Amino acid sequence: MKNIKYKWTILFTILVVVGLVLVFIVTSHSGSLKYEHPEGYVQSIDPASYKEYEVDIPSTIKKYELIKINSDKFKQNADTGKMDMNLVGKRFILDMEPGIWVNEGINESFDNENGITIEREIEPIYQYNGKVENKHESEASFTLDNQTVLGWIAIKNERYVIEQVGWVMDNKTKMTVYIAYKESDIKIIRGDNINAEEHEPLFFTVKNQDVYPHEVVVEIFDSSGVSIFIKKYALNPEQYLRSPSIIDDGDMYMYKATLENNMSETYNFTVDADAAASITIYNESENGEANIKFGYTIG
Repeated sequence: MKNIKYKWTILFTILVVVGLVLVFIVTSHSGSLKYEHPEGYVQSIDPASYKEYEVDIPSTIKKYELIKINSDKFKQNADTGKMDMNLVGKRFILDMEPGIWVNEGINESFDNENGITIEREIEPIYQYNGKVENKHESEASFTLDNQTVLGWIAIKNERYVIEQVGWVMDNKTKMTVYIAYKESDIKIIRGDNINAEEHEPLFFTVKNQDVYPHEVVVEIFDSSGVSIFIKKYALNPEQYLRSPSIIDDGDMYMYKATLENNMSETYNFTVDADAAASITIYNESENGEANIKFGYTIG
């Protein structure tokens, strides 16, 4: 099964530029803030107000805002060349350049339920760049498709970031939840036994917690967005595996896992001597479709 390498390589570029890869673990929401969003296409959100939700907040971020974004309206505003938006209580008037259709003419191939390879055009992904009005030392960059918006605004020595952290179920529709934060509100946590001059081998674990067997393709991108590993695994119910060591000289990576139903999730990871990325296949949905959950495993 061939996978959509191009799309997530582009989206990963935005996350790499942010420059800090965060470890996702269970945390409280004590740092959550709420702000008004008069622009309309961004809304502050409380996941606990929904019956179904799954949101993982990086423990390293001291203050943040949880938001949802209407991708279509976001694009419509970006196409006007002028955007008025708020992030973590800071208002920005943005001068935007025309959007670039970064994957125009690129197709994807996948195997359907009958094992027949089908080719189709990948949904459009757009890249928007700009700057803060009347601020020469500023930048803005966003990558979006019809569901997801990722990006950042940088001004002077501060960067305001939008990243995906989970979802809520709203009227039987799964909506993406984002975290907006300032990089100055990140608390860096690294183990005392980590030597910055040495590179630990990269590996991951996969477990199928569903009652049905599944196939999952795992792909790893380095900090420049280049794919350094890709392999398909077939797992029976409750099967667990650990990958072989993957030797590379970087510290920051993005994992992408894709199930046979084309459901994909991504995860940002910093190499750690005592931990690895974990991939869990689970099934808790009403329609019976399996999902992927990323995490951080010790050992």
